[in-house]
Amino acid sequence: MTTEISEKDIKSLNYIDFIALINQTNVPPGSFSTLTRWKVNSGMNAASNIFEIACTTGFSLLNLIKSLKCRGVGVDISKASIEAAKQNAVEMDLQTLADFHCHDASTYKTDEIYSHIIVGASLGFFTNPKLMIENIFSMVHEEAYILASPFYAVKEVPSQIVEDCQRILGITPTVQNYKETMRLYRGFDIEYEDRLSSFCETEDELKHYCDSTIVRACQRLGITSSSLYDLLYKRLYEVKNVCNTLRNYQNYSVLVLKYNRKHYPNRYVELF
Repeated sequence: MTTEISEKDIKSLNYIDFIALINQTNVPPGSFSTLTRWKVNSGMNAASNIFEIACTTGFSLLNLIKSLKCRGVGVDISKASIEAAKQNAVEMDLQTLADFHCHDASTYKTDEIYSHIIVGASLGFFTNPKLMIENIFSMVHEEAYILASPFYAVKEVPSQIVEDCQRILGITPTVQNYKETMRLYRGFDIEYEDRLSSFCETEDELKHYCDSTIVRACQRLGITSSSLYDLLYKRLYEVKNVCNTLRNYQNYSVLVLKYNRKHYPNRYVELF
């Protein structure tokens, strides 16, 4: 398709709408390997019904549905992200199995009952995480799996990097340590956990990713201008570079949590 877009339009986009414009493959910490851990350790199958919070362009939900042929719904507050997710569903021939809605997940209402709720790394970025968790309870039966992959700080994040994230991404990065981060999930049973670190990408790897993504975006949007390519590339590189720098200060945990209505928020099983 051909989209009329100017340099001014691109510069005016917030981070969320920018990644929607270029249809960035926006992954949870750990990318495909995290999806595999969630899928295997939560017993997902063709009968599963998945709900994804803050789905952005649909990577997690669509790839799990593709591998299992199950059903699912994703929500996000960005209209542009939802449009991109719907487009991706069509391109993957999953539009009859995956549905996407533009809505605040913490107030989203549905009669559907879900077996698995994907929160990824998003829960800590909600203004009111407790409200989000309470809304999850309205979407499940007596038991359900909560699939998370939160970042946590392993050393102090420099203030300049925090400021760069706020300017470039529009969010404050996770600066809490592991125990502080895990307080969000208190009351859920930890059925599986893998605490992981990630290597910083090399300059060559960053450039390869950014070029691949922006060339694809230009093809989709009908952009032939080298100046627009350069602008899109530089902005994506800035995003990737600040996220890459954060890897020096953060690890992440892949979690499969079990919600049990009868027991929550109490804990009767030792953590480890």
